[in-house]
Amino acid sequence: MDDLEFRRFLKIDVRVLEVWVEQGWLLPQTRDGTRDFRDTDVARAQLILDLTRDMGVNDAGVDLIMDLVDQIHGLRATLRELLAAIEEQDEEVKRRLRGKLDDRVGVRAL
Repeated sequence: MDDLEFRRFLKIDVRVLEVWVEQGWLLPQTRDGTRDFRDTDVARAQLILDLTRDMGVNDAGVDLIMDLVDQIHGLRATLRELLAAIEEQDEEVKRRLRGKLDDRVGVRAL
């Protein structure tokens, strides 16, 4: 989706889009000098709109929230990789890891 389609879909003006890109809240791909917005950019932009229009969050708050969202996505990706690596292990290793995890979770529950 190009700039114009993106702005029309979200009903934002060019200045708003430029600020979001300058702030690093959106990171569109660039091809031949033209920005290309993906579905993830649309989802992020909708979140930004919810935060700024509906909830009244200021730019500093949006910065913080978007950084936290990015951290959560990074942690989820790391966890998926860890779980995939565990699944590649033999049954004895998986059993021991599950036991260690159960021990740790049990301690926190107390």
